[in-house]
Amino acid sequence: MTNTFNTTDDAFTFIGSFINFERSKKQTIRDYRLDRMRELLQHFGNPEKSFNIIHLAGSKGKGSTAMFLASALNSAGEKTGLYSSPHISDYRERISLGGLFFEDDVYINTALEIANGIKSFILDDETGSNEPTTFELLTLMAFMIFKKTECSWAVIETGIGGRLDATNVITPEAAVITHIEMEHSDILGDTIEKIAFEKAGIIKKGIPVFSGKQIAVSAEVIRNKAQLMTAPLTILNEKITNSEIIVTSDRTKVSFKIENNLDHFNLVTIGSVQAENALLAWVVLLELLQPDKLLKKLLIKGINSAKLPGRFEIITKDNIPFVFDGAHTPVSINRLLETWNSIFKENGILIFGSVADKNPSKMAKLLSPHFENIIISTPGTFKESYPEDVYEIFCKYSNNVKLLKNPLKAYNQAIELSQGNTPILVTGSFYMVSEIRKLVTI
Repeated sequence: MTNTFNTTDDAFTFIGSFINFERSKKQTIRDYRLDRMRELLQHFGNPEKSFNIIHLAGSKGKGSTAMFLASALNSAGEKTGLYSSPHISDYRERISLGGLFFEDDVYINTALEIANGIKSFILDDETGSNEPTTFELLTLMAFMIFKKTECSWAVIETGIGGRLDATNVITPEAAVITHIEMEHSDILGDTIEKIAFEKAGIIKKGIPVFSGKQIAVSAEVIRNKAQLMTAPLTILNEKITNSEIIVTSDRTKVSFKIENNLDHFNLVTIGSVQAENALLAWVVLLELLQPDKLLKKLLIKGINSAKLPGRFEIITKDNIPFVFDGAHTPVSINRLLETWNSIFKENGILIFGSVADKNPSKMAKLLSPHFENIIISTPGTFKESYPEDVYEIFCKYSNNVKLLKNPLKAYNQAIELSQGNTPILVTGSFYMVSEIRKLVTI
């Protein structure tokens, strides 16, 4: 049977037809193995060896840090591919040229190559199933696209964890580990130490490592792994001194010193956490590129202009500010509230939706005091969720909670309650963000 793809949707539907752990209710770390990924890449000519790579892992901030890196490199004249997840509105967001989509034919033809080439892909019994997973094929697709479009750099974000993630078959120029917190504990482990061990698995022998802000236990795990692998380690807190961050409704201004050199960012992304992500990206770029004055200006221009959907993204519709943020852990909710309260002084309206494997109780306790009206809805159908249970949890902390499982009804109710001016926050999951964002942007 001959495969035919007419659109990018057709291409990604084919890729999504394989085993998809992003949708799976139950999986363990044993489900993630690298033997098959290495064989798969070899079967398709090892496209990952055609460009320089920066590899990122972490619980929070890796998507934004990756975008800062890719945007800066592109601004400096280096054609740079970006592989990240999840997507908000379009699968092409996962494989892009620093946030810009490739031509549709690139996605379609690459998927067709994979569809035809996979027919002869055979593994021995020891390596495992012949059928790759969706994430493995997306990773392969990204590498193939970056090769055929002649990218000189690629910024590659892990999916889950790091040690056994499908992306961890590469030899990068640098490994970057963003903030680590409790997440995916059913897969990665039930302590911060275990999760940090999985994330630190991207550290390679002799390859520079860069770490964002970490709590003590995570920092110790990273430091020990870097020493074991004789990998030079740079800690953001130890490199940046005297930083000052000013957050407004349309900018984040950052002043900072590195070795007595004063620099500035004027980011279009909003929030102190984005400033930290930009600073981490900057430290990586300084080490890898050793830029002169002109190159520094180009890199800073790229960092300033970088933006990513669903990270304290403000879209105004009919004078109503909608804020979209994919925060889905207590720590990220806390950081979100810091930015929210610095911009919107009055209470707003909250649309919240959480998928099944998160911690809605702690998030509800944090969020509830800051919103006059709370609407619980369904974060799409991609992952399992229990909005009725989330509603019951929020009712413990607020007397003004509504359950509207249909996202369109939740959206319309929020607009009615807003009366044309009260800001609306959509959070709890990137999938919840996706559901409401598409209604705002149509």
